[in-house]
Amino acid sequence: MVVWSLFDGSGIMGLPWAQGGHSVYCFNADEGDHGEYIIKMQHENLHYIKKWISPGSDFSDYPAPDIIFSFPSCTELAGSGEKHFRENEAISTAVKTARVAERLGGVFGCPWMVENPVGKLSSEWRKPDYYFHPFEYGGYLSGFEPAFHPKMPARDAYTKKTCIWAGGGFVMPERRPVSHIGRFWGWAYLGGRSQRTKQLRSLTPRGFAISAYEANK
Repeated sequence: MVVWSLFDGSGIMGLPWAQGGHSVYCFNADEGDHGEYIIKMQHENLHYIKKWISPGSDFSDYPAPDIIFSFPSCTELAGSGEKHFRENEAISTAVKTARVAERLGGVFGCPWMVENPVGKLSSEWRKPDYYFHPFEYGGYLSGFEPAFHPKMPARDAYTKKTCIWAGGGFVMPERRPVSHIGRFWGWAYLGGRSQRTKQLRSLTPRGFAISAYEANK
């Protein structure tokens, strides 16, 4: 299978697929909101493509996907955190960009999934198909995975309400919850606005990545 993962600089979502022998293409622009990722999975089947993604982006140079994942920036779509003025045009463009996976899924006739925190995407596009917290998929992890930060709970044992928009036959994986700390570690322990902090707060939960692979492979 060929997997496309959009706005993905870490490769976490695609790693289980790569380990399963599938070709994974991770598209992301280093000049984007989160910068060049310092946390980046490595595997011979993971291919990182530096590409700025916009509503009309052309992907014709790459092998056709069998499934598409997408993690668009939530800066213009945030419903929490720092409050600042957002131009309507910027929000409109952000929504159209977030829907690129939906467009491509229709073109290629394959399953697709968009992940974003709770925010404006729900009102500017449509209500999410699913919600989850990272701890709900912690049961897919052993607990011995290396931590990306000393304060990051093992087995994704934290809360962070996350929205999933999906279509084309995407299967939402079965939950395997674990005990959790009752809050999002990224807000509790990480301060500042550095690229590293942004990246750590936005990382795809590894348990969810594994579960999505198991449900859709």
